[in-house]
Amino acid sequence: LVTKCHNVCRSRLCCFDSYKLQGSCRATVGEDECELYSLCEQLINENGGEVKTFIELDLKEFDSDRPEISTSEQMIEKDVFDACYFGNDESRVTQELVTKCHNVCRSRLCCFDSYKLQGSCRATVGEDECELYSLCEQLITADGHVVKTFIELDLKEFDSDRPEISTSEQMIEKDVFDACYFGNDESRVTQELVTKCHNVCRSRLCCFDSFKLESSCRATVGEDECELYSL
Repeated sequence: LVTKCHNVCRSRLCCFDSYKLQGSCRATVGEDECELYSLCEQLINENGGEVKTFIELDLKEFDSDRPEISTSEQMIEKDVFDACYFGNDESRVTQELVTKCHNVCRSRLCCFDSYKLQGSCRATVGEDECELYSLCEQLITADGHVVKTFIELDLKEFDSDRPEISTSEQMIEKDVFDACYFGNDESRVTQELVTKCHNVCRSRLCCFDSFKLESSCRATVGEDECELYSL
């Protein structure tokens, strides 16, 4: 609900006097326009910031007189939101987002019925725990496997009615992910990983501004090609 509400409301949160993240747009868009979005004000917290998680919204609307939910649970859901949320903004679906989302979600992908790579852990970890990771379900494909690349995620979330992206591009990005990805698991950072990553990436290291050994090839090979090697 919070995610859907943000998708609909984000352009008009500026209507509300309590919203501190930018100046009011009420005078510009008009009272009638702002009134259409009146329900969106529930996404503004008492400090004028945005409510980002269902825990924050629940506390704001229902739990003011109850003991607060644990900080650890609030942090989990905030971490998931910050790492994985892109709403209906396709430009935010990048390899960096997919990587960060994997880092946060990997231990709880087993919460989702559609996940086929191991048995469900929902009964073990509990409904409340799994609900904290609900946004992670976007990393599960229709056939129950894990989305590994931003191309896969983009196709899954936005491109169901468009022609599929070329198989060769999917393969490039999959090869980069398989060779180079280690997330936040330090034990996976080995010489073997570095060697494999070099083998896959060497022809496109010139894409990156921080690469000093030769001039950038980004203008030559194109942004889309370089983005395939973003990891």
